[in-house]
Amino acid sequence: MPSLQNSAGAGKAAKFQAANPLGPMANPFEGMDDDEKEYQKVVSDNINKRLTTAMDELKDKHASGTNEVDDDDRAPTGDTYKAQYAQMARQRRDQQAQVEQQRAEEASRIQQLKEETKRIFINEKENETAAASDDDDSDYDDLLDEDPELEAIRDKRIHQMREAQIKHAENMARGHGQYRTVSQDEFLPECAGGSEFVAAHFFHKEFERCKIMDHHLKLIAPLHATCKFIRVDAEKAPFFVSKLVIKTLPSLIVFQDGKVVDRLTGFDGLAKDPKDPDRWHTGRLQQWLSTTGAIEYTVPNEEIQEEMRRLGITPKGTVWSGMNGGVDDDEYDSDFE
Repeated sequence: MPSLQNSAGAGKAAKFQAANPLGPMANPFEGMDDDEKEYQKVVSDNINKRLTTAMDELKDKHASGTNEVDDDDRAPTGDTYKAQYAQMARQRRDQQAQVEQQRAEEASRIQQLKEETKRIFINEKENETAAASDDDDSDYDDLLDEDPELEAIRDKRIHQMREAQIKHAENMARGHGQYRTVSQDEFLPECAGGSEFVAAHFFHKEFERCKIMDHHLKLIAPLHATCKFIRVDAEKAPFFVSKLVIKTLPSLIVFQDGKVVDRLTGFDGLAKDPKDPDRWHTGRLQQWLSTTGAIEYTVPNEEIQEEMRRLGITPKGTVWSGMNGGVDDDEYDSDFE
């Protein structure tokens, strides 16, 4: 007995083959002449060869543990990424070490300030005790002790002197009283590190006028502890040269609480003789700095100068002179006539 299932299946297969739209792909060269078949065959063989080669390369790459060529723009799969990661790790460690060092230095500075303040307080107590012991027999001191108004004035003055001494000790711990060179990285902490006034000289090591400015600032810095005096190599601090719009050297910029309050470009206004602009007295620069509030300085008037001459007191300042080794002694009053 014939199977109806088989005959039905054969009929469905024949019908599927007749209606299959992908059937021509089984013989892509059907309907072509010999030349076209040969051309298509060459193209097909070339494509198959390139696909096979690409697949073999992929297999080799996967077998070796990577499927891409390592470079700076690729995924982190090789030595280049490892080297970059190691460098970044070193940079993080260096930054952390720098931060810890700064914290340690700040802690040490604070400890020094505390010790200096304590020492000043102890010395003042000892001086007060000694003074009280020496003046027991003084009627004048007894009178002061009995007058509450005079006692209040004396206590106020002692308090002011104590505050001034503490402030002086703090400034000295921050680097006041000296003329120092700082780097670009140190510049911002120096200007914003607690000092009210900072005078920064931007210089070039080969400029003669910068050497003149250095000469005078070295003399001024130890005399005025209210202001910090620093110098910055303009070649090594391009960021701040651009930020502060420095176009002429030397440039002396005065900061108050981290903000620019005034600047001196070159020797503008310092020389008395326009024909000899590089020759000016140290007092001229002190006078300019006093106008910014950075230091306290008063030019002696004629009456004081005359009294100094009568007493034989003739303080002398310094004037730079490249002709005789760097400096000339010049009478104090002659520069302000």
